[in-house]
Amino acid sequence: MSFNKQIYDIFIIGGGINGAGIARDAAGRGLKVFLAEKNKVGSATSSWSSKLIHGGLRYLENYEFKLVKESLKEREVITSIAPSITKPLPFIIPHSKKLRSKLLIRLGLFLYDNLGGKTKIPKSSKINFNKKYSNILKSHFKVGFQYYDVQVDDKKLVEMNIEDAKKMGAHIVENRKVINANRSKKGWEILLDNDEVVNSKILINAAGPWINEIVNNVIKANKNKSIRLVKGSHIIIKKLYDQEVAFTLQNDDNRIVFVIPYKNVYSLIGTTEVDVNSPDNPKISNGEIIYLINTINNHFIKQISEKDILDTFSGIRPLIEDFKDASKVTRDYVFDLNLENKNSPLLNIYGGKLTTYRKLSENVIEELTPYLSIKNSKNWTDTKVL
Repeated sequence: MSFNKQIYDIFIIGGGINGAGIARDAAGRGLKVFLAEKNKVGSATSSWSSKLIHGGLRYLENYEFKLVKESLKEREVITSIAPSITKPLPFIIPHSKKLRSKLLIRLGLFLYDNLGGKTKIPKSSKINFNKKYSNILKSHFKVGFQYYDVQVDDKKLVEMNIEDAKKMGAHIVENRKVINANRSKKGWEILLDNDEVVNSKILINAAGPWINEIVNNVIKANKNKSIRLVKGSHIIIKKLYDQEVAFTLQNDDNRIVFVIPYKNVYSLIGTTEVDVNSPDNPKISNGEIIYLINTINNHFIKQISEKDILDTFSGIRPLIEDFKDASKVTRDYVFDLNLENKNSPLLNIYGGKLTTYRKLSENVIEELTPYLSIKNSKNWTDTKVL
């Protein structure tokens, strides 16, 4: 067993987008940071997304105005701090008389255009498919609505945050599992699977879908919050159409499916929402494949089948359990600050989405400020380019 003699201010379990963002923010304030990721950074949920920095237009239907407002503001920030891996993309909502009314969609888009304040991203508009984007959708789709969101390289966003954190002195280890964490009056003693022991004043559990596994089996705390593991799956096909535009397709079950231009020659189609019991090795099911194919074939002139699928990926979203339909469960985040011993705080991070990672990281530091000696208390990550 080898002892790392350094005493860190913060030890972070998990190298997804939230862990990476916290490491960058904290290191930039002069804090001593150690982050351990059991695989490669950004290798799980944070690279299995729809590759979007977005406000979450459909969250407005669940009255999540605070989350949408924060997400839209962050969309603006991330576009400015990560210009090399982000680009605004027009999204088209084909209107169907059977589903949401034009008035409801217009109201939603008005809020979406304005909730986030000033923006460089274009506003929404009405579209006539005979004049624009013709010969893509089936003939009964006459009109639609266009709005903008931002496409991102999600895995690269994690890696860029990690690289910045390293440059500012954070100690990052990959392929290292935390197997035990003991709390004392002096702080935390953390054991890694290579028998290294690391001491830290504060422990942050940013393990995403594995959060309660860490709480129960590593930290051995008595209580945790109930989470819902929801699988989101995508299929990749050769591009369905030539235009550089995405589609937001409405379904009879009130869920939506995106069709997004991907790496110049493909279309990325997703996502689904299926409850699962385990976060490990998620794979798309036949039912999800059929659901996505049917959604495409209900809308587009060009029809697809299973043989057109070139690749698939699935990710697990850890959502806070509130016993609603999976599509209605909040994507917001909750902090569980455990002060059983005030000299050794534990912060468990539940929920969250790619778009709000930077603000979440900032709020983590604010939450922990009473227990840290911070040289730089000023927020800085909203202006410093990655």
